[in-house]
Amino acid sequence: MKWSRCVQAWRSAQRSVYLLAVAATCCGAFPHQTLAGQVQAYVVFEVGASSTESAVEEKLRGTSLSNCKQLIIGSHLRDVFVHIACDEPDRGDSYLDQALVRLSRTDGIARATIVSLKRGN
Repeated sequence: MKWSRCVQAWRSAQRSVYLLAVAATCCGAFPHQTLAGQVQAYVVFEVGASSTESAVEEKLRGTSLSNCKQLIIGSHLRDVFVHIACDEPDRGDSYLDQALVRLSRTDGIARATIVSLKRGN
């Protein structure tokens, strides 16, 4: 009885060492992907005189942004408050810049003002 338990333990240890070696080889063989940084911004969009806040909110909400997400926080008087979060690539171009240009060209927007900008994950 004792001998069979010892043999089973030895085989289990060998199997564990083999699996550990395979896992270590695989982890070293494949490059690790780096996570892109994220940029968040709060933007105030001033609604033009010819539009209503609700119409502009719907247009801003419906605008498709490539690597960004927008959240309409609310509106007050003629202003619409939006939170934008973008993944930023390692190269020079900025998805946040593209998103701000696309959103500021929405019909009914008179002006866009960045209130807060935060980098990080």
